[in-house]
Amino acid sequence: MSTIAIVADIGGTNARFATVDLTEKPSVERLQHLRKLRCADYTDIEQLIRAYLATLPADAVVGRFCICIAGAVEQDEIYMPNRGWTFGQQALMQALGLPIRFINDFTAQVHSIATLQPAEIEWLGEARPQGTRVFAVIGPGTGLGVGAMTPRHEAIPSEGGHTSFAPQNPHQLVLLNALWEHQRRVEIEHVLSGPGLERLYRANAQLQGRAAQLTAPAITAAAMQGDTFALAVMQDFFDILAAFASDTAVLMGAVDGVYIVGDMMTKLRSINDIARLRECFDDKENYRAYCSRIPLALVTAQDTGLRGCWRYLELDASN
Repeated sequence: MSTIAIVADIGGTNARFATVDLTEKPSVERLQHLRKLRCADYTDIEQLIRAYLATLPADAVVGRFCICIAGAVEQDEIYMPNRGWTFGQQALMQALGLPIRFINDFTAQVHSIATLQPAEIEWLGEARPQGTRVFAVIGPGTGLGVGAMTPRHEAIPSEGGHTSFAPQNPHQLVLLNALWEHQRRVEIEHVLSGPGLERLYRANAQLQGRAAQLTAPAITAAAMQGDTFALAVMQDFFDILAAFASDTAVLMGAVDGVYIVGDMMTKLRSINDIARLRECFDDKENYRAYCSRIPLALVTAQDTGLRGCWRYLELDASN
């Protein structure tokens, strides 16, 4: 069988595809035929995949295919909440004539950690992983992804982004009350995501007695240009993110680290107060000492979803 595989990371906004050689170690430099497609340009996932397949050389022989999806994959029917697509795994494989392994997008993200180079990780604080306990990965984007991994390379799937938002101070409680006017149930994903940033902006504006709404890119741009209101909204975002990261560490027993991933966080790095992020992560009262010993990192790597799919196939072949 061919050692060439296709790996794909299909999110709510974009889909990334590449081919890899399974005889090589996963790395960003060895991703071939790399393509980024806008999901909104296609009516369903089958059309999206066919569009990528059409870009490959006519003589390409693909032996394996792994797709990570922003959604639960344990049942045959997969629903992608941030795209609105529903499809059956078996029906899609039959239509394409290809065997496909579907994994959760944050299963791929936790597998990607093993592929990172030192320059692709920014550590917050002195703690470093030992490689002998559970670690977790979280990442805001179109939605909010959460996953974890055991020392035996067993990924723990999660839909942790759909847990409830828990305010940490009076200001965040007031924000929650404002958010409740538009959401029957406020999930943590409703604030820690691109659309969530827009909700935080609107809620803060409402608290000041004015109507104001900007897109997430516009809010980010305003903050980077020094707009004080946008910067305050961004600080709410970072504070909530840090608290949720430590909640995830406690919930998962992720004492070997929490890694924050995604293009969104990379773009926001210049306005992120790293010392405050670490302090908010540690702020757990009776569990402050526990959290302060947990490694915390920002991942600046590119194409981690693709690299995670590649690592998944590598491990799957060795079992």
